[in-house]
Amino acid sequence: MSGQAAFTTAGMTAVEVVAANEALDRLLLEELGRADLARAPRSGGEWVAVEVAAHLAEFPHFFAAEIGRWRADPDAVVGRTHDDESRLAAVAAAWSDDPSRIPSRVGEAFSALAGALCRLSDGDIAAATRNIKYGEEPLSAFLDRYVVGHKAGHLEQLRALAAERDHPPRGEPVSDDDER
Repeated sequence: MSGQAAFTTAGMTAVEVVAANEALDRLLLEELGRADLARAPRSGGEWVAVEVAAHLAEFPHFFAAEIGRWRADPDAVVGRTHDDESRLAAVAAAWSDDPSRIPSRVGEAFSALAGALCRLSDGDIAAATRNIKYGEEPLSAFLDRYVVGHKAGHLEQLRALAAERDHPPRGEPVSDDDER
């Protein structure tokens, strides 16, 4: 993801966080329905839609579990870094998955995270967490970085990939059929 979308849950109620998450889920699933999940990988390490989708099918499960762990133990250290093995493995596995299954896997992951968010209270949103990388911060910062803001960033990324697919730079084919 080239940059995370500016988004903050600070000052939101738990119900507003859930609503923002649900709205992003709908938009992401719509965008995945239009995505080219069969496009070849890029050089330079930038993800294509299938890799974004694989990440969307993985990270909500991880962060739903992290929220549950934090609720059970408010002193637990939560979060992860970009070099997390489960994150990297999920993206690498994108190429061996059946592209037709990916949207349903993403939907299942979104449901798991929505369930964790529905259990949060208004007090939880401002409560302190201990982040593995950023130290002590309110849960709202965790939600911005790893949940709602994270999804908003990937929505921007999928939209940029779609625009690139629909309007490729001059000299690049729109599809494999155009190369013939």
